[in-house]
Amino acid sequence: MAALARMPVYPALEQAGLLDKLAPIAERLDARSFVVVQNREEAEYLLLVDYSRGQNDGEWTAFFVESLVEFLVWQNQPCGKLSESDLDWFVGMVADAPSPSVPALLFALVRELNDVPERLVALALKHAKNRLAGKY
Repeated sequence: MAALARMPVYPALEQAGLLDKLAPIAERLDARSFVVVQNREEAEYLLLVDYSRGQNDGEWTAFFVESLVEFLVWQNQPCGKLSESDLDWFVGMVADAPSPSVPALLFALVRELNDVPERLVALALKHAKNRLAGKY
């Protein structure tokens, strides 16, 4: 993951203006620990990096899942719950975007949340089915 700090420029990220805007999170990436994601923009950056990787990597997946679970579940008030606005945002980000680490993230969220919304369970099952079918 230290390589992420030196990751090549992805045209889509550059065109969207995300590389310069979110440079601080890229500087904080460390293979030995998860990064405390501070806002939705940084979470979107990690989701875009995951999407652009196109392959499953155990170390990256662990980093990605831990970072986003911390942001979505434990930084919210009340802890352990996902607000409707966060759920809407998250579902909008990952619903139709095949990505190598999203199924692991979805199942981690289902496991960690105290009150799991049905939409999240349905999305986790959909991504698991797609992954088993070899779509990503």
